[in-house]
This record gives sequence, C-alpha cells and structure tokens, in this order.
Amino acid sequence: MTDMMRREKLMNSLATTFSKCALLAGLLLLSGSALAQQGTIQLEHKAEQWESVTDDNGIEQTRLVEAAGVVPGEEVLFTVTYTNVGGQAAEAVVITNPVPDHMSYVNNSATGDNTSITFSVDGGETFGAPQDLLVTDALGAETQAAAKDYSHIRWVVDGDVAAGGSGTVKFTAVVD
Repeated sequence: MTDMMRREKLMNSLATTFSKCALLAGLLLLSGSALAQQGTIQLEHKAEQWESVTDDNGIEQTRLVEAAGVVPGEEVLFTVTYTNVGGQAAEAVVITNPVPDHMSYVNNSATGDNTSITFSVDGGETFGAPQDLLVTDALGAETQAAAKDYSHIRWVVDGDVAAGGSGTVKFTAVVD
C-alpha cells in the first residue's frame, strides 16, 4: 500500500469518526419542550439503541443500551418521560420534540398513552396528521410528506396530568 493510499484511508477513517462524534453530540443535546397551563412539567430525555448479546446458553437477545457510537443505518429510540412536579393538576400538556439532524423519523414509531400525535414538516411551525402534510418537491409541485420529511413530533396529552403524575412518549429515528 502506498503512502498516498494510507493517508487517504486514514483521512476517511478520521472523517467517519468525526461524523460519529458530531452525531453523538447532537443526540446528547436533543431536547424537547413541554407546555402546560397549570402545574409544572419536568422532562427527562433518553436516547437508546438496540444491542445484540449472546447469553451463557448461546441464546442471542436484544436489549436497549444508551446510544453511543451510532452509525448510518442504525436506529435510535428516543424516550421522553414527563412528570408533573407541581402541586396541582397540569392542564393542556403538550410535548414537542425535534427529529435530530442527520436522522429520519421511522414511520409509525411515535407512541404515547393517552396522547394525540401530530407531525411537522416545516421546522415546528405547524403540525398536522400525516395524511394532511404536504411538501414541495424540486419542481415546485406539492406532494404528500413522507416520514423522512418530518422535522418535529408533537404529543398532546388527553386530559390533565395529576400532581405527581407522569407518562412517556417515544419515537424512533434512523441515522442518515
């Protein structure tokens, strides 16, 4: 292998490592927001990836571990736990989370008990049901948005969240 080939291989390796570090930094900075008319909602964010392990009996199992070193094509599960730390019920709780840069939302992966889920394709300015979201293609024509077009996810909690009450919302995204 020539010196030129070795340098090129090293540069490609460094570029890949830098991309992984930048993505991991983005995952760690991921934040959402919550609004409530009354009460105080506290959010806890978690980013996890699936890891395959083989137990002592040779049986392969999959478990969730903290997301670290994710590479293109891998999926990350984002979980937001919301807790009402106030002394009274929180009304009109809305949780909004961005889909991280360099990732695409995995279709039908957003969940949340007792919530209504909507999506945004315009950076969180407006939200709607998937069938109502439109994007403009390179030729200027409007087409139905695909999951990869979603920039934000919004969960509206049905009913009040009692003082001390909590719940979770989740979604999965794949690294581009």
